[in-house]
Amino acid sequence: MMTPKKMTGRVEYKENLVGQNYLVRFGFEEEVSFVPGQYISLKVSDEGLRRSYSVASLPGGKTVDVLVDVSPMGVGSKYILGLKVGEVVEVLSFFGKFTIDFEQLARAKQVLFLATGTGIAPIKPMIEDLLCQKNYLGEVRLIWGMRHEEDLYWLKEIDNLKRDFDNFKFEVVLSKPREDWPGFRGHVGEVVDCLSQSWSQTLVYLCGAPEMITEMEKKVSQKGVPDEQIFYEKYY
Repeated sequence: MMTPKKMTGRVEYKENLVGQNYLVRFGFEEEVSFVPGQYISLKVSDEGLRRSYSVASLPGGKTVDVLVDVSPMGVGSKYILGLKVGEVVEVLSFFGKFTIDFEQLARAKQVLFLATGTGIAPIKPMIEDLLCQKNYLGEVRLIWGMRHEEDLYWLKEIDNLKRDFDNFKFEVVLSKPREDWPGFRGHVGEVVDCLSQSWSQTLVYLCGAPEMITEMEKKVSQKGVPDEQIFYEKYY
C-alpha cells in the first residue's frame, strides 16, 4: 500500500446523479496511484475538518471520482454541495484495506459483493478491475440494496458489465418498491438466502449501512464463509 500523502487538486466535474447523490471528479497534476476499494480524506472546512470518501473510479489517470450522498447535510455534505468546477481541494490519499486479496482470490471460486446505498462506490471499480483488468474468470456477483427505484443510478454501466462478462451476476433489491417493480423486494439478506454458493470458497465484500454489514457478516459466516474471507468497510 502507498504511504498517504497530501495532494492539491481541482474539481473537474460535478453531477447530481439522482436525488441526493452527487458524483464529483477531482483532477491532479500527476497520475494518482491507488488500489480499487481505497478511500481519500477530503478537507471540508477552513478549520481542517476532514471527511472520508471511497474512490468510485479506477486508477490509471490523473483523476479521482467520489460518490457522495448529501442527505445527512453535515459539514461534509454541505461542502460537497457547495463545490464548483475549478475550485481547489485538499486531499489526503490513499487509505484503506478494503481491497481484493489476490492470494485468496486464487483459491476462491466465487466473489460476492453486497452493497447498500453509496456503499456501491468502492465496489463498482473493484468489480471493473476484476473483470476488465485482471480477467478474473470465477463468478462475480453483486447484490445492491436500495429503498426506491428512483434512487438507482449506474444501472447502464453495471448492465454493460453483465452483458460483456458471462461470469458477472447482478441483482438489485428494493426495500420500498413500487407495485410494478419486477425485481427483488426486501433486503440484501433475503437475496443472499436464495443463492446457491460454494460458500467455503466464496470471498464476501460488504459495504454500506453498518447494520447491514453486521447482519450479513453473521449470515454468511453461518453459511460457511471463513472469517478471513469476509471483508468490509462501514459507513456511519
